Amino acid sequence: MTRILDVARMHTIAWVGQLAWPWGIMALSLGVNLLIFASIDEAAPGKNTTGGLASLYIVCSIVAAASISQVFPFALGMGVTRRTFYLATVLVNVVQAVAYGVLLYLLNLIEGATGGFGIELRFFRIPYIDVDNGLLQIAVYAVPFLFLNFLSIFVAVWYVRFGMNGLLGAGAALILVTGLLVALITWQGWFGDIWQWLSSQHQISLLVGWPALIAAVAALGGMAAIRRANA
Repeated sequence: MTRILDVARMHTIAWVGQLAWPWGIMALSLGVNLLIFASIDEAAPGKNTTGGLASLYIVCSIVAAASISQVFPFALGMGVTRRTFYLATVLVNVVQAVAYGVLLYLLNLIEGATGGFGIELRFFRIPYIDVDNGLLQIAVYAVPFLFLNFLSIFVAVWYVRFGMNGLLGAGAALILVTGLLVALITWQGWFGDIWQWLSSQHQISLLVGWPALIAAVAALGGMAAIRRANA
């Protein structure tokens, strides 16, 4: 475990990308939304909901993928095993997701206490993902980080393992399988049943349960792919 913690500290080399860029871009998005909705509130009262928070998740997923190309070669050069590096990467992303989830929850509380920053803006308290339970709210914020980050890491590891041809080949296969699946669903008329099944799912299942399951599968896939990956 000590070795994993030591390797995890390697990710702090790129602390600007890990911390400054994601939160800086989100802060910029928040500022822009404050200006926009403050100016149009009279024209569209009560419709101050924005998806600007997604910028934080998108940038974090990009940084997660970039960490493979930036830190992985350095770690191998330092004699770190692939297994240790990957476990350290998983640890960093899990801790990051929980910490960011807590920070977003605190910002949620601030937004609520200030009346949406004085203009009823819903930047952190987005409808449907805004829940009453504090711990569940943290999970709702944190799990999407794991979902996107581990998918991005899997893609990055796949690229390192198989190169551009392998990445494009996997993309082509995904498009083919998805197209065939959509054609089958359309042919059988299953869209209504699928929508009914999704509608019957509990809110927490859609926001936490299924994304967490997919994140776990992606993390295991990345572990399997990185065993033979070369920097």
